[in-house]
Amino acid sequence: MKKILLIEDDANLAFMVTDGLESEGFDVFHMNNGEDLIDAMDEFIAHPPDIILLDVNLKGKMNGFELSKKIRQRSQVPIIFTTSRTQIEDIQEGFKTGNVDYLKKPFGIRELVLRINELLSRNPVSTSQEKLFHIGSFVFSPATHCLQQADEKNHLQKNECAVLKMLCENIGKVVTKTNILESVWQDEDLKQKEASLHNILSSLRNKLSNDKNIVIDTIPKVGWKLTIW
Repeated sequence: MKKILLIEDDANLAFMVTDGLESEGFDVFHMNNGEDLIDAMDEFIAHPPDIILLDVNLKGKMNGFELSKKIRQRSQVPIIFTTSRTQIEDIQEGFKTGNVDYLKKPFGIRELVLRINELLSRNPVSTSQEKLFHIGSFVFSPATHCLQQADEKNHLQKNECAVLKMLCENIGKVVTKTNILESVWQDEDLKQKEASLHNILSSLRNKLSNDKNIVIDTIPKVGWKLTIW
């Protein structure tokens, strides 16, 4: 049973959507606002939903776009924005989040289910080593060493792939230089590999530079942190 997190502050709409999706076989959990999710972020990361339905016009401290940025710092879970805002600027703002879709209010349950299934089909659950990371407007496949933005593909070298994978697994967190060196080069002379690591990070920044919302920050004397704004 696919798990859906519905974040919607309209109680009537939330009831209708929950009832409709549960009748279609989905397991739905409802939150009224973004603050509740932030408070429960550790639980969310430990037991993530398969997809999030996120109202853009949330009341409270954060609207849907602002909340999606917080989510992307910790998770690449697919998001469907539900909104009555149809200006192209709003749509562009939402798509910066990556791995998303839009659904205009009012909408029917049949259309919503189609959107959910389509987005989930882009994010298949696999028991193999294949795992895709959605980094802003990029899709990164460690298994194929491919970093793709729209139709443009970049092939990463083995060590570039290993470093980027570590950063993606720890979005919003600092990954120490020691951890990267030991993980990528293992039993080799790690001191001699520090220059190679700096070259790899420079190369990754260059390859991700088309999306200004992606930042690989250097934390002096500690390590690096991948952030998606």
